[in-house]
Amino acid sequence: MKSGVSKTFTAAAGALLVGVLVLGSGMTAGAQSDQSPNGLEGTWRVQVVQYNCANPAITFPPFNSLLSFHRGGTETETTSNPGLLPGQRTSGHGFWKLVGDGQYLMVVEAFILFDSPTTPPGLKTGTQKIVQAIVVTDENHFASDGTVNFFAIDGTNYRSGCAKSFGTRLTAGNQP
Repeated sequence: MKSGVSKTFTAAAGALLVGVLVLGSGMTAGAQSDQSPNGLEGTWRVQVVQYNCANPAITFPPFNSLLSFHRGGTETETTSNPGLLPGQRTSGHGFWKLVGDGQYLMVVEAFILFDSPTTPPGLKTGTQKIVQAIVVTDENHFASDGTVNFFAIDGTNYRSGCAKSFGTRLTAGNQP
């Protein structure tokens, strides 16, 4: 009788394991197929143009960033902004949410790890906060307008600016 119980237990455990593997792979496949080319979710190549908020005609040279919008509303970002010294700024982390038809809000923060040794004074150790209003113009492009604020360690907002950006979805078909 012991061997009959053991065989039954082994068979049941094996069936359970197979069921978990089948369901698990099915859920993974379903989750991957749920990712639509529409909306904001995914990774985007972004060209950023900073400008003077009071006079938008005054712009600064464009630079590139990568933005990744994750399922569930989190976001990560890295930038090639030439106004930053190597290692001066961390990657940005934040959130995004749908606010209208094809319209999103994104908020991201990054640490500024050390002061810029420039005259006049540049960036200070603290944080950078970026708030963007994003409009998806088609399944692979977006445009945004936003604000950029820098805060010293004590929380003082010592610099503000504006930026517009244009994103292209990173896909297998648009690799350089």
